[in-house]
Amino acid sequence: MLNEIEVKSAIPFEFIKDPIYGYIRLYEHERDILDTPSFQRLRRVKQLPSVGFVYPGATHTRFAHSLGVMYLSGFFTKHLLGPFKSKISDDTSSHFFFLTRLWGLTHDLGHGPFSHAFDEAVLGGLRLDHEYMSAKIVQEDEDIAGIITKKLKDFDISPKTLAEYLGKSREEWTQPERLGDTEHSEAAFYYVLKGFYSTDIIDYLLRDNLYTGAGYGSFDWQRLILSSHLCKDEVALESKARDTLDAFLLSRLFSFNTIYYHRWSRAVDYIIKRFLRKASEKLDFKSYTADVNEYRKLDDESILHLNELSGIPERNMLLNRIIPFRQIDQVVHPVPDIPLIGEDYLNASLSEKLNEEVPDEAYFVDTPNLPLSPMLGETDVPILDTSTSPPKVSHEPVRHTSWGEVPYSVWTIRLYLDIRYKEKQEKVKEAFRSLLKAETKLRTHY
Repeated sequence: MLNEIEVKSAIPFEFIKDPIYGYIRLYEHERDILDTPSFQRLRRVKQLPSVGFVYPGATHTRFAHSLGVMYLSGFFTKHLLGPFKSKISDDTSSHFFFLTRLWGLTHDLGHGPFSHAFDEAVLGGLRLDHEYMSAKIVQEDEDIAGIITKKLKDFDISPKTLAEYLGKSREEWTQPERLGDTEHSEAAFYYVLKGFYSTDIIDYLLRDNLYTGAGYGSFDWQRLILSSHLCKDEVALESKARDTLDAFLLSRLFSFNTIYYHRWSRAVDYIIKRFLRKASEKLDFKSYTADVNEYRKLDDESILHLNELSGIPERNMLLNRIIPFRQIDQVVHPVPDIPLIGEDYLNASLSEKLNEEVPDEAYFVDTPNLPLSPMLGETDVPILDTSTSPPKVSHEPVRHTSWGEVPYSVWTIRLYLDIRYKEKQEKVKEAFRSLLKAETKLRTHY
């Protein structure tokens, strides 16, 4: 039976229906945040902007995903704190319950048009990312900051508190506060927010598989959460649930292969990024990121209909699904724990080999690298052995699954060609294969 904390709350709530979790409780301050223009903008930012070109059902948005992550974060937090009702005050429990739900609700507020493509093509050039913009919005959007300040003061949550959660890296949890009279600390909530099986990852796997129909979202997410426990600065998974973790890993592996790294959606991603880079030459995106009121004017639809961008060829391609690139070659390899060759380097090297015989815009190399550890830098997962007294935590390599060891990463190298240059196909393929033969001997040992 699930141990639940008693959440101290004078905040009324209502319910909203979600296709995955059923009825989600929505507290008054959360509903008010949903109704702000900055949050409503997420209805116009697709969760999978390029995947919708492959799977017609993939029209769901960052709005729905954020609600799902909010729900899961609260569910996870209540479970983790449940066994410590006598050692952690109601005030502390309520603080973290509402704080982690708010993190889930607002973690994607900073996504720009076409989500991660905007990060790479625009925000990266400004040395920003969507997490920075999320933290900026919760502090500088007058509506959102006002709601948090007014309605969460009694729970010791401010816009600054939330912004710190949105922006913290694992290394920044160096002096976390203790949770009441326990040996555990607030640093453990990092695993709820950004851990190996975080609420963000769980929701996007469930939701993206539902709406694409790909069918790889059937892992037991409830068992993952209910088999997790606070262990000092970490959240550890009971050893008997390791098979559930492996099922999650397989879901992620197949989802990336068939959804996020689908050969056609990657071609669309390339067109989107090319469009955004050309848009950066015509628009002052820095002015948008400097002012949260301006930033909320940007979404998937609005950017395609700006008069200043009407002459960009890729705009017409995206509006009319005219994608001229086709995959003409592919190499897939498991690789060891070493730096991989970047696609910028491969594209530049291929250009040198072709020596202007084929124009650069006629082809591109794509390297959708799939690390089997979802969060960068995380190679071990905390496992709790409950057969010992007291239970013992060990750190097992993520790759050591119950069905054998999996490679550190799966490296896919794809070659795409514009169909208007079909007569150059064999020449480009030959140069591509020659390049890989030379590079792989030096860099990847396969």
